[in-house]
Amino acid sequence: MKPYPKYLDWLRYICAVLLCFYGVSKLTGHQLVVPSWVAQKPIGSLDGYTLTWYYFGYSHTYKYILGAIQVICAALLLFRKTALLAALMMVPMMINILLINIFYSITFGAERTATFILGCMLLFLWHQREALIETLWTSQPTESSPAQKRHWFARGLVLLFVIGEIVFGTVMGHPH
Repeated sequence: MKPYPKYLDWLRYICAVLLCFYGVSKLTGHQLVVPSWVAQKPIGSLDGYTLTWYYFGYSHTYKYILGAIQVICAALLLFRKTALLAALMMVPMMINILLINIFYSITFGAERTATFILGCMLLFLWHQREALIETLWTSQPTESSPAQKRHWFARGLVLLFVIGEIVFGTVMGHPH
């Protein structure tokens, strides 16, 4: 195993602070909160930022789950042994947050922070790529020949079902 670069420690700590800040903000009700006067405005007059903030803030449970995951991952980032787990948990979440920030015109600062955190998480994964490839790919057992044939048949059925769902779902009643 190659040595662990010192800069990754610093990036872990910086990301832990940022994630803790955002997570605690959600848990204490300081993020994803919209003033009551916004609810009085016509929905067509609201910008993407306000609509998004209002939408995600509507469910307190969702907000608390996001905040808890961010705080838990911040704690996991404090230790080298658990940083990989934190990165695996945070990559999909940060991709989602970044896409929301970009496509719903959330402030540039939030977009920049999400990009930084995502980049760091990907860097942590890249540093552990050999172990990840070994765990997720190389060390996995292969299927026997008869089982492989059955699985190809099952995969084909799943693919046909998905294609059918897309075609008929689109044709049968989704006007968008």
